[in-house]
Order: sequence, then structure tokens, then C-alpha cells
Amino acid sequence: MTKKETRKRRRKIEIRIYIILISISVCLLSLIIRLYTLQIMEHDRLLEKSERQIKRMFYQQSDRRVIYDRNFRELAININVDSVYANPKRIENLTDATHILSSILNIGKEELLERLRKGNNFVWVKRKITSDEAVKVKEADIKGIGFLRENKRFYPRRELAASVIGFVGMDDNGLAGLEYSYDDYLREERGQIILEKDALGRRVNFTTHPESPVLWTEMKGTKITLPPKTPPSGRGAGFTEGESQSPLKGFDIVLTIDEVIQYIAEEELKKKVIETDADSGVIIVMEPDTGKILAMADYPSFNPNSFYRYQPFLWQNRAVGNTYEPGSTFKIIVASAAIEEKKASSDDLFFCGNGKIKVGGITIRDHKSYNWLTFKEVVGKSSNVGAINIAQRLGEERFCSYILKFGFGSKTGIGLPGEAIGIVREPRLWSKVSIGATAIGQEISVTPIQLITAISCIANGGLLMEPMIVESFRSDGLVVKEFSPMVVRRVVSERTAREMTDILKYVVQYGTGRLAILKGTEVAGKTGTAQKIDPVSKRYRKDKSLASFVGYFPATNPNIIILVMIDEPKGICWGGEVAAPVFREVGRRVRRYLNIPSDSNMIYKVADNNG
Repeated sequence: MTKKETRKRRRKIEIRIYIILISISVCLLSLIIRLYTLQIMEHDRLLEKSERQIKRMFYQQSDRRVIYDRNFRELAININVDSVYANPKRIENLTDATHILSSILNIGKEELLERLRKGNNFVWVKRKITSDEAVKVKEADIKGIGFLRENKRFYPRRELAASVIGFVGMDDNGLAGLEYSYDDYLREERGQIILEKDALGRRVNFTTHPESPVLWTEMKGTKITLPPKTPPSGRGAGFTEGESQSPLKGFDIVLTIDEVIQYIAEEELKKKVIETDADSGVIIVMEPDTGKILAMADYPSFNPNSFYRYQPFLWQNRAVGNTYEPGSTFKIIVASAAIEEKKASSDDLFFCGNGKIKVGGITIRDHKSYNWLTFKEVVGKSSNVGAINIAQRLGEERFCSYILKFGFGSKTGIGLPGEAIGIVREPRLWSKVSIGATAIGQEISVTPIQLITAISCIANGGLLMEPMIVESFRSDGLVVKEFSPMVVRRVVSERTAREMTDILKYVVQYGTGRLAILKGTEVAGKTGTAQKIDPVSKRYRKDKSLASFVGYFPATNPNIIILVMIDEPKGICWGGEVAAPVFREVGRRVRRYLNIPSDSNMIYKVADNNG
């Protein structure tokens, strides 16, 4: 080989070496860049991804707090029940298992089979099942089917105060009533448990031991006891594997509702609605001096333990969510305003036009023909013509201002969901007939809670109180927050309230409210019969009405005010004949329960019409 050939060969070798060195350098540089990207630039993202792959966060189901009545009787509690889950990978025959489970648990076979086929290691079969269902599933002994203990909201009094208390969903979130409006206070923040998967990616299942929190591994059957719970340093604080984040405590809620009075109201209301074949009914029992609601009943009702079996319209609280034209009970408002403005007094005479009057070209009639009536008799005999004459003395602007002062056209602040505000139109929107119609409780809509709160002004001496249904929040038996009665404003003077009370006593003793008489106790009250408007013809129908009575006792220093409303009773529909007797029966039983003393010196002219 010549020198020239040797140099040429050496040159080729050197080129190859350079190429290899350059290639190695490029590879090393690429590796360094990649490592920098992974270790520095994408460190946080990859770390989070890896932790998601090897760790799993579970939530400890926490107790929902108890709802009590004012005497600490339990109205809403928690019970432990079984929930059924499946590991589809361990079920030997999905079709057979689905058939057995669907028949026991009363769930759709096709829907369950589809969920099991799509599932990985964990699929809910049915949550919060009955004890009978749990026994049958356990007896079936299906491989891959397991149980977890969960809390379930339970209402031990069933239908009692159902629309007030409300109910919760499958995950214990409040969906209606107080359960919804006070959800943030009743619920505890859920604690967290973070667990790692094993090398084969097997998930660690857990349950909660009755005595202490315990983690259970399904594969090995071993248990790991968690450390004692300690309050976290703050929400979102970090926890290492095996630690539990203690939930933030909720509060027990004590209501102003009295279970016994609520039962009395519901029983008497149900009896009357069924007896008169009415559509529905409402009763509210309140302390006029404090605004505390002792009972809020409506019928028909529902069982919140199985609320999903009832039509949604039955879940609504009619006492706060439904609006009605109040009818003659509204004459209390126009009469009070007239006395306060010195436009009328008890012995003033009003000409009642033989039972009819023209207002804005429309003839409005009385249920009986009257000529001259005193102011007291206008209210006592519930004369429409007399009430219109009183309203005309007041004038539109002044009359409307008192309607608003009594709280109509705005929410009461009771704190229950779905509260309506009703309809109160400004005087500039009134027609020529509006002042007459409004005086007798037409062309205006109110809620039952608005009406009883307004009439409480007369009972308590002229003060509009904010109605209360929650008395206090408690934790571990200690009062965390206590709610006090709240005065919204003064509506009328004490003198006006006393004069109106005398007039309302006359209504019960000698007027349309005689069937509300309580033997041994002076009652002040007012009847109401409101015809309802046909939604198609927009005219008032004689065969559809709202019968009502609102009254309080003892009249001179009242402990209790009761509103009774019976919607669309069949046959006799007058408030004095339908609603007043219900007031009497509820009042008689409540008086006995609360041990309200009788008025020993009281003598009634109509002695036989008592309860």
C-alpha cells in the first residue's frame, strides 16, 4: 500500500471518528436538554401527574347536624345505612349478577348492566338501601359486590312540618326547606384521606370503624388506624399519606316550632280539608309579641324520607310561597289605617246603600243588605260597602302607604326558601275601581306569612315583627348564636291597636266570627271569604273561594295568634263557617297545652257557640 493510499485511509477513519463524536455530542446535548425540561421546566406538572397515578383522595362522609324543635325534640337526624358497590372486574357473570341485583334493589336491569360493563374497579350499584335490601344482597353472596356504611338523613316525625324542614339529596346536600336555606350551617366540611396505590395499581378501599377511623385494604384484609383527628391549620392545608383532615363542624339548629302545636295544627287542618273536599289548607300559629312561629302547617303534605315519590308541587311551603287575595281579612288593614289617620272611630256611622255601591262604574255588593252601620259594625258584619266608604275617606295614596307599612309587597325575612312577595300595585297604576276592590281584599295578593305578621301588629300594640323560625345555633350542647325578636317598625299607635282589638272582639262575639269563640277566653279576630279569579275568563267565580280566619287570644294581652286558610272548600265556603271552627279547635287545644289561663270574668252573649 502506497503512502498516498495510507493517508487516504487514515483520513476516512478520522472523518468517521469526528462523525461519531459529533453524533454522541448531539445525543448528549439532546439528553441534557430533555432532562432539563423534565426536571426543571415540567417538574410541577409531572409531579402532579405522578401523584395522581399513585395516590387517591377520598372524602370522609361527615354527619349532618340535628334539627330540633324548641323543646329539643329531634325533627331531623342521621342514621347509618348500607350502600352497595361493585368491582366489575371481579364479577364472574355480569348478566346473572345484574339480574339478581336489579330484582332485589328495584333498579333498571339494562341501565345497571351498562354501568357495570363500563366500570373499572368501582361502581355504585345503589346507595343508602334499606335493611331488608341489604340482607337480601348479602344472602345472594355475589363475588365482587361489597358494602360501605353511609349516613342517611332521617325524619323521625315523617310528614310533620315537612315543607318547613325540607329534605336532602343523595349526597346530603339540602334541596328544600330549612335543609336548603341553612345548608351551610348544618353541613360539616368533609374530611380528606389520601392513600397510595400499590405497585400493581390496586386501589385501597376503606370504611369507617364505629369506634375510630380505620383504613381497610381489600386485598390483604389488614387495617391501619388513623392518627387522632386534630383541627387543620386552614382549609387546603397539606396532608401526608395516611393523614386525615378533620372536618369543620356544623351547627345543630333549634327551631321556634313546637312539635305538639305543629301536630295539633296539622291534625285539625287535615280534618277540615278532607271534610270540605278542599284543594289545600294552611295554618300558622305565632307569638305576636316575638314573631316566633310555633306551627306552620299545610295540607296535603309529603314524607321527606321518600320525597321523590311525591309530586314536586307538594314540596312547596304554601305558607310562604303561595299568594292569595286575602278577602275580608284585609278589612283590618283599611280600618286600622282609618283609625290611625283619625278618619273614623268605632261609633262613626256609614251609609251602606242597601248592600251595594258603585265604584268606577262597577257595582260591588254586600252578602246582606245594610243601610246605616257603625264603624264597628262595618267590620263586625264584614260589610263590603262600608269598607269601601272607609277606604275612600283615606284616599289612594294614604291607603297604599299603610298597605306597605304593614309589610305587604315585600318579603318578611323569615329565612325560608321560595318566599313570595305578593302583588301590591302603586296608586298610579290603580284603576277607578281599585280603591274599592283593594279595601275588600281584591286586586292584591299576599302570602299567609305576610298576613299573620301584619295582623300581629294589632295584637302586640302596633309593632311589625320579623317572623322567626330559627331560635339558635348550637354546638356540643352550647349556644353558638341565639336569635332575638326583631322589630321592623311601628305601624300604628298603641291606641289604634287597642281600638282595633275591641272591634275584632266584637267580630267574634256578635259578628261573622262567632264560631271562633273559645269558652273562658276573649278572642279577637276577623273572617274572610275571597272569591277566586278564573284564569281563563279573568272573572271572579262564585264556586271557588278561599275561606279564612285570623284571630288572637287572650284579646287584651295575647299569647297566640292563629291564621287558618282553607282553599276552595266545596259546599259552604264562608270563612266564618269553614275556617273559624278550625281556629276554635286549634286554639282550644293549644291553650290547654300551653296552660294559658282563662278569663274568669268574661261573659259571652252567645254562650253556646264555643269550643
